[in-house]
This record gives sequence, structure tokens and C-alpha cells, in this order.
Amino acid sequence: MAGKGQSLRPSQYITTFGPGSILETPDGPVVIAAPSQSKLFHNGRRPEDYEITDLRLSQTLLNGNKIFYIPSNADLGKPESIPVYQTYHFPIWSLCTKHGILYQHRREEKVGCPSCGQLQNSYKAWDKSREEAVRFVLACSHGHLNEVPWRSLIKHKRECQGADFYTWEGGGGAIRNIQIICPNCGGAENFGKAYSREFQCSGRFPERREDPAGCEKRAKIIQRGAANLRVSELRTALTIPPLDTALHRLLQSRAILAALPINIESKSQIVQMLDRLVERRLLDPTSAETIKRYSEREILDAVNDILNEQTRQHNATEENLKQEEFKSLSNAACYGAPSHRSDKPGGPNQFEVYHENVETFTLDSGRILRVTPLSRLRVVMVQVGYTRPISTDKDDPQPKVVPVEYRPPDESIAWHPGVELFGEGIFLDLISTEEPKGISEHFALKGSAYSRWLSAYNSTNGYQKIKAMPGNQRSYLHPVFVWWHTLSHRLITALSVDSGYSSAAIRERVYTYTENNKTVGGLLLYTAQSGGDGTLGGLIGLVPHFERILKSALRNVDACSNDPICIEEEFGEDRVNGSACYACQFISETSCEHRNTLLDRQLLLENLP
Repeated sequence: MAGKGQSLRPSQYITTFGPGSILETPDGPVVIAAPSQSKLFHNGRRPEDYEITDLRLSQTLLNGNKIFYIPSNADLGKPESIPVYQTYHFPIWSLCTKHGILYQHRREEKVGCPSCGQLQNSYKAWDKSREEAVRFVLACSHGHLNEVPWRSLIKHKRECQGADFYTWEGGGGAIRNIQIICPNCGGAENFGKAYSREFQCSGRFPERREDPAGCEKRAKIIQRGAANLRVSELRTALTIPPLDTALHRLLQSRAILAALPINIESKSQIVQMLDRLVERRLLDPTSAETIKRYSEREILDAVNDILNEQTRQHNATEENLKQEEFKSLSNAACYGAPSHRSDKPGGPNQFEVYHENVETFTLDSGRILRVTPLSRLRVVMVQVGYTRPISTDKDDPQPKVVPVEYRPPDESIAWHPGVELFGEGIFLDLISTEEPKGISEHFALKGSAYSRWLSAYNSTNGYQKIKAMPGNQRSYLHPVFVWWHTLSHRLITALSVDSGYSSAAIRERVYTYTENNKTVGGLLLYTAQSGGDGTLGGLIGLVPHFERILKSALRNVDACSNDPICIEEEFGEDRVNGSACYACQFISETSCEHRNTLLDRQLLLENLP
């Protein structure tokens, strides 16, 4: 989607990249444009043409906003070699490592680095400058991004106004050995000192192509490939009954929801509405014909479900959303889902559990682990914004979320980019013999790690003081949540050995909530991909062998190659993990809901399942 044939998968755009991120291409680094600058919605194209429908997600976490997917070259009828998404070259400054010259190429000139001399033409000089793009940029915690102010970085002598290029001397393994020197006056600055300094932020968003508006925050120099330069803010929802059928998905399109009458008594009313929408080119004729093939009772029931959902979800929160998912998963583990199979048009249900395939295992502790295979599931992931967690303010450690959205002219509803994933999963929960069909309270935890997490959970607004805290959910600090999350990472690593999927392809969704002083929890591990065909069953095929996989996951929980340093680490305001590191607990950040935070091997070790 960028440069000379650089491509991105839809899931990469949502989870890792997106507007404001720096993408490395064969044509040099570029910043991905904001949706309004992307050229996706030119030539009569509208976000409705690429709509992803998910009523629960739109009504709750998106505040009524809608979701669109990033169209591919095939969707737009363009060859793969043609870029379809706008990008801008960034940063513009370059560093010739051969001569140690920091320079900025000027268009139409045949010279880039002055020591390299004149090239064949200005295009060659431009290509050379892009290959040598400097590794450093300037960013602040309010999401702004700019070039490093190389001219003002140096303490110039006399009345020197700076130069068109600067000398880059030194190097080796440390930036403290680098000196940046002005060739006009000889003024110099140690880059190691500059790297630790704070600068006035200009307020620039290079993805928007707008004039900088200024910013009160201080900015810092950072490497353009740093993991914390840009972190996507994601909202995710699992499709659950009753909105998991093909008919429900078709009826959730924006055009139908806007035209849906409150009182519907017959199928003929729906048919007339569909015909009007098709006539006005607001609805795809194929979708309309598919809906018409359902019976009157099925259509009226589905419409009633959607109207009820619209009314009920306006005040819902992320916590409530996940609680509903957990209850649907628990119910499916008890009774299966759906209650009856259907071969109606539009594809199968996207929440499917065969009750006869549910397994229970009695663990060494006497506890019962229930393992429920989901042969079909649908997950919608939406990027609502991004952050740049580059804190320079101790009193305000949380970075500001920069929205990622497209707002059509004269419309109040915004559209966020998202991706629709289909696949399979395994749901895990602990049940008791006393409540085999109910939701069981998590067993009592103990130990020093448990006490630390519980203290933070019970502290008023304690989570707001924790640096790098993902989100603002106090429930994330509950020891039961951390316990399930830590177990999740170990299971993902163990599953990757036998499932045929890499650990980066297996994702997690951790569920905990407290009701009537009873805390319950569970875990969904799933793999999914774009396209309605989903995956091939490599994950759910391991359900009968899950006891062995659990033992494998816990086999070396008491050991880490970084011990004793790792095991002695404690959770606190300056550290959002307990005992956890890349050697024992961390997995791919695309697999982890919380970017490898809220983990504690010590808590799991003191409370084995």
C-alpha cells in the first residue's frame, strides 16, 4: 500500500501500523496518511462501501460511530503494483554514513550529500537521500511527530544562522560518542546529551498535512523504529448470540438501521424498505435478495433482536461488553451454540460450539478445568486511535489518544478503520461440582504477589499512577485477571508447539468480573484471519489433549534464564509487571491484548491451578 509496491495485510494496518506510523518501504520511510488524506474516499467512493457491521461494538465502545475496512487493490480493481493508500515521506533529513554528513535534499537538485557530489539527475539524488533517511525523529506524548531540529540543536558561535548540512562525527555503539558540528561556525553538540534533552513541541501531525498548531508538552528525540513511537488503541468485540447469524449481520448495515421502522408487523414492510434502499443505491441488491429469502418469522425475530440491542447498549461499557461475552461462552459450554443448526442463505452462524466436544479435566489440585472448543467465531478489531507513550511529565504519565477516523462532510458520525476476522478458539474456565452448569467463583489466591496486586486494585484511582498502564480499567489490576493473563501467555507458547500455528498467530481474550463479591474468570484463546472461510481446526483439535498441554505450559514456571533478577521483580507504580520478561512470559504484542503488561509469574507460581 505504500512506496514501490510495499504491501500491508488489513490486520497489520489495524494492530501495528495505521495513520501516524512510520512504515519502512523500498522507497524509504514514509508516514501513513490519516483516513481523510488517504484518497480512499475519492472518485465517489464512500465509507459505506466498505462497512463492517457490529452493532454491539458500534453502540458501546465506539459511541455510535461506524467501522470501515481498508480496501485492497483487488477491491478497487487496481493492479497490485499500484499504491492505493496515500503516504508521505518522513523524515526528510538524511545521513550519509560514508562521509558523515547530515543533510536535507532539495527537490530538483542533483546533489544530496555535498561530499558525494552531483548525481545523474535529481531523481537519483532523491532516491539516495531516501535510502539514507536519518533514524531519529521528535515526538511528544500528545501524539505529535516532527523532524529533529538539527539546526537549533547546535550551539552556534557568533551570529551563525546554521548551515544546509552538518557533520556527524564519531559513532560506534553509543550515541554519546557522536558530535554534530556546524561547518560554518564550528559549533557542536553531543548527540547523547541532546537525546536526553526535552524540546518545545511544534504540534505537528505529519499524517494530516496541516499547519502545526503548537503544543504545551515537551518533545523528545526517539528512534523512528522504536516500539513506543506509536501504539495502536484497539477496541475488540466477539460476535455472540443472538447477533451471530447471517441474517442479523445483513440487517445491521448502516442504511438498514437508519431506515428501520420502530413498529414492524410483516415481512412486506421490510421488503418495501429494502426495495427503496436498493433503488436509491444505498444497499447492495445481493444483500437485499438474501434477506428476502428468510421467512417472515425469522426476519421479524431478527429485527426485534437488533432494535432491542440498539436500545439497551447505549450506556454499556467495555466491562459490560466482555461480561456478556463471558456469559455467552459459559452458556455455550453448558448447552452448545446455536441451539439448532440452520442451512439458511448467507453463511453459517459465527458463534458455534458443539456441546459433545466440550472436555473437562480434573487437575492435580482437584479443581476442574472446562475446555470448550469454538469451531467458528468472528472477531471485529477497530483502531480508534493511537498513542505515543513518551512521558516527560511525572504528573501526567498517561499519553493522549489521537483519534483515527474519517468524518464525511456534513455528517456527525465518524468512521474508524477495522478488520473482520474469522476463525476458531478454545474457551477455558474453572468449574465446581456444586455448580456444573453455572458460573463458578475463582479459587482463593494467596501469597505476596497476590497481596501487592490486590492492594493496587483496592486503592482509589491507584491504576492512574501506574506508568505504561494499558487503558484505564481498574479491573485489570485484580489478581484474578493477572492470574488468567499470565496463564494465557504460557498456554499460547505451549499451544504453538502442537497446533501448527505460531505463537504470533494465537490471540487472547481474558475475562474477569466481580458480582456480589464473587470474582469469576475465564480465557479465550483463538486464531483468526480475514475472509469468511476462517481457519482449519488446528487449534480445536487439541482440546482432547489439553491436560498434557497445560502441564507443558506450567512445567518450567518456577524457572527463567533471567532468574534471580526476574523472579525478584515486583509490580509497582514504576513497573506494570511483576515477575515477567522476554525469556519467560512475553509473547508477540499482536497476540497480547495488553502489550505484555499485567503479568506476574510469581502470582501463578504461588497459585498453580
